[in-house]
Amino acid sequence: MAAVAANKQIHLEKLEVRVSLRIEEGNLWNTDFDIDLDLGGGLDPRQRTILSRCAGMCEVSKLLTGTIRFNYHFSA
Repeated sequence: MAAVAANKQIHLEKLEVRVSLRIEEGNLWNTDFDIDLDLGGGLDPRQRTILSRCAGMCEVSKLLTGTIRFNYHFSA
């Protein structure tokens, strides 16, 4: 997010991220990630939209929201 802000010449007063999670155990486990972003003040709606889209497109987010497969291969 900091790299995108710098590239778009968006001045961030602050960039603080807090992540918490909840795990629901069961037949299929469910995990909820809550991400709180504090970018400080002074951003206009367009800048907030750019950074919001950036957060949703991060590689970790893509990995965790996509299909995950485990392929085990055992040698003889």
